[in-house]
Amino acid sequence: MDAAEHKLQTSVSQAPTATVFSLAGVLDLATSAPLEDRVRCELTAGQTVVIDLAGVGLCDSTGLGTLVRLHRHALAQGRQLVLRAPRRHLADVLAMTGIGRVVPVIPAQQPGRDRLSSGVGSARSASAR
Repeated sequence: MDAAEHKLQTSVSQAPTATVFSLAGVLDLATSAPLEDRVRCELTAGQTVVIDLAGVGLCDSTGLGTLVRLHRHALAQGRQLVLRAPRRHLADVLAMTGIGRVVPVIPAQQPGRDRLSSGVGSARSASAR
């Protein structure tokens, strides 16, 4: 993979009841730590944390571990972390590994997805490398 393929774009949107992190690219060894740092820094008390995975084309074991750690961190802070709209392959991996039984996963077509993104205001973008 070249450097252009090994990036993860992250945009952050604030809604009245949720902080939404929309990801696009590769979630792996090279991009997981910057994502984890960013999510931990952006957490707001009482907010649900939504990780939108619709744009993630590849997620390796390091990426999966990051999602689990972020879930645990959110719970320790009194928040809920939800994974939203993973592509079919990633949804299958979440189910096979049991992560989907621990971390709530909202499929793209489920009406609850709109509820978690309603009222999204300003968005900030960054590229993790």
